[in-house]
Amino acid sequence: MAAQAPKGQPQTAYRAFFYPMRLALLAVGRNFMPLAWWTPVSKTPFRFLFAMDRQNHSLSLLRELGEAALCFLPWEERAWVVRAGYLSGRKADKAQRLGVALRPARRLSHTQVPEKALAVYELSVTEWPTDGDHALFLGEVVHAEGLREAKERPILFLGFRDYATLGERWRFRP
Repeated sequence: MAAQAPKGQPQTAYRAFFYPMRLALLAVGRNFMPLAWWTPVSKTPFRFLFAMDRQNHSLSLLRELGEAALCFLPWEERAWVVRAGYLSGRKADKAQRLGVALRPARRLSHTQVPEKALAVYELSVTEWPTDGDHALFLGEVVHAEGLREAKERPILFLGFRDYATLGERWRFRP
């Protein structure tokens, strides 16, 4: 059921004209899920903001553990990354079911990340109280690592079930 706007406030229907968005994999404990609703919000201190559906199993894990890792995988790994969003961590060990090798995060106590991740941002997270159908979290980066290749063939989410990667590059020269 969609959230209702408070009386007297206009409600506009959701329209997704802002895609494509870079798809990440959010790892929490041994669970992980694809996540497109994220953005960096501060360089000093280095922080990300991300939104998670309130029906998602990872939400309870985030609240319990207070940590997560935002992981970026190459286009070639897209099938299992997307499939992870259709499996519930309540019912199955996603890594085992999808054949994904995990390794411990470098600075987080409970979280494991996919070995094939090209970039990983380990986060200490706090929930940002708000209404709406998604919960907001602010994540302070406690460790970051990555390879140059992380920018080369990202998984781009186009909305619904459509994905793409980069096909052309251009650099602005003033």
